[in-house]
Amino acid sequence: MTDSSVPGLIFPLQDRSLLLPDTLVAEITPMAGLIVESSKQRWLLGRKHWRNLRIPVISFETLSGGSLRKHSEHACIAVVKGSGTHEQLPFWGLLLQNKPKSVKVYEHDLTVINETLSDSELMAVSVKENAVRIPNLEYLEEQLISSSAVH
Repeated sequence: MTDSSVPGLIFPLQDRSLLLPDTLVAEITPMAGLIVESSKQRWLLGRKHWRNLRIPVISFETLSGGSLRKHSEHACIAVVKGSGTHEQLPFWGLLLQNKPKSVKVYEHDLTVINETLSDSELMAVSVKENAVRIPNLEYLEEQLISSSAVH
């Protein structure tokens, strides 16, 4: 039995960190160019022009029931690949407070943390001494679709 790893990215947010496989991230882009739009959903920050697309950008903290304070001077946007379930959502953006950290994730490195989770989170785990949340990508995409964030 081999102990294979999955390359991952730890995304720093204001009040927590997220863990995603790096294969789901198309690019990390600067905040510059974010077009702020008014929306009923506070978590929908606006849109960003990226590779001839206008992708919606979200605040995970706000969507998870928290509040978004002023972002850091190192803030950037992770362009996340859509699941393919929604043709009109090939990519979407996630506000980060700093550039992500690369990590190789081995199954034996993961320890489940028993914490209360929001609907936007699947699991809380510890990986290499980092407490992280694994986002519920299906839920996030459903929120984007149902909010009419996708045209």
